Amino acid sequence: MDCGFRSEVTVLPSPFGDTGVRVSRLFPVEPDGTHALLLHGVHSSANLGHRNKFRHLAEILAARGVTPWLCETSRVSVSREECGDEPLAWIEESFGGKTFAEEHDDCLAALRLVLGEKPEKLWIWGFSLGGIIALLLARLDEVRVNRLILAGTGLVSMPEVEKIMMPMPVLSTLRSTVEAGMVDDVRAGEAFAFRGTEDAVFSEEACRDLLGSLRMPEERKKFFPIEGADHSLKTRGGKADPGIMDEMLSLMDGI
Repeated sequence: MDCGFRSEVTVLPSPFGDTGVRVSRLFPVEPDGTHALLLHGVHSSANLGHRNKFRHLAEILAARGVTPWLCETSRVSVSREECGDEPLAWIEESFGGKTFAEEHDDCLAALRLVLGEKPEKLWIWGFSLGGIIALLLARLDEVRVNRLILAGTGLVSMPEVEKIMMPMPVLSTLRSTVEAGMVDDVRAGEAFAFRGTEDAVFSEEACRDLLGSLRMPEERKKFFPIEGADHSLKTRGGKADPGIMDEMLSLMDGI
């Protein structure tokens, strides 16, 4: 798992599952004081495994001096093979009974670990559902977010997706916990939103509307479509493309 940087994994307790909250950290050779908490989407993962998209993102952040923290939320240890390679069966076995509040609290525990390092600047970068959680974390009085980044995040998904996804674990309790008015209290120095043009979960309108609803000056909010990328911002044209992560960073650098 050598990625060229010193790494550390901390396992935080969680009331759900048997894995705890696994927080992976890379140590830049020349840290610039910025720490970035990376939050994955629902029923997903964020670790330093070779095939995990967050590994590449963590590496290019660390190369720039940013200290990345990858939060992998709690679950029940079940392999996909045990579920006969059926994604829906694996989701139910791994996350069945887990609430959105528990998912949120896993991420909050990771954030508190980051804050313990007293970062000079803090980024919170959430993908899909992780973006919703990033917004909630940016409402906390004790948190000062310099850069809030949403990747493939909206509040209401496309109708056909809504019917399939919303009854699933974690998502089934989302609407009873989160209200549209939550964005009124979000505080951040600047906010960025990315959406793959081939995203089949959230429309461009949904992603733009969420960013636009944040109460901050318009010049501090930027939306970027990523041409050909999917909802996860992991593939382009049906093929894995780690360069999507580089593209997002470059677009933010260009501001």
